[in-house]
Amino acid sequence: MKVNIRQLFFPALMAASLVVMQGCLATRDWVQERLDPVAGRVSQSEQRLNQAEGQMGSLGGRMTGAEGMLGQMDGRIGQVDAKTERALSALANLRLERRFVIDMKEGANFSFNSSNLPTQAKKEIDGFISDLKGDAAGMDGAMFLVAGHTDNVGSEDYNYELGKKRADAVSRYLITQKKMDPLRVVTVSYGENAPMVENSTAQGRGKNRRVEILLYRDGITSAAAASSATSAAEPRAAQPPQQPAGERLSQR
Repeated sequence: MKVNIRQLFFPALMAASLVVMQGCLATRDWVQERLDPVAGRVSQSEQRLNQAEGQMGSLGGRMTGAEGMLGQMDGRIGQVDAKTERALSALANLRLERRFVIDMKEGANFSFNSSNLPTQAKKEIDGFISDLKGDAAGMDGAMFLVAGHTDNVGSEDYNYELGKKRADAVSRYLITQKKMDPLRVVTVSYGENAPMVENSTAQGRGKNRRVEILLYRDGITSAAAASSATSAAEPRAAQPPQQPAGERLSQR
């Protein structure tokens, strides 16, 4: 029997083609199965990148806002620094000043050659202090200067010591009876060197045997204000008696 080669080869070729085609289809399916997850991951990555870009844009906006706030804070700090400089400059010009308030130059008179505080003198002092205590502001930071005086009878040295004893008597009365702060009571003696009137008569000598109480108040003032104030602003009579050349001054 004679076999036709064409008849045998054609079916074989067809079979081989089918096998090859099936292999190609299988490979394509396998590749597709592998590519689909990769494509999904790429898509997810793109979404994440987009989200990251959005977050970075938002962060950039916040940083811009923070920079604006920092700029405002710098401006405020500059204003505070300027105010601080002005305050320090004002403080540098402040100083403690003692100003005269009021005095009692008559009424606390003494007997001849005596340092005992008379009853009438105590009454005068009581009235003076009572008026001061009625003004709380007037007593705030008050400093009492108690000045003892004599007439011109006797030696100058003796009268100096007598004036000091009289000032001490009034100071002791202010501290023990009127409850004044001892640190705010200062005594001085002018002796016979600052008479109120002439010593040519008995009446004049009686007026000179006295103790004056001058009240000063401590306060804060600026150097500029102090320099612009004139001496005429304070009463002449309010100043302590002027001392002649060579006068002795005792302070305790």
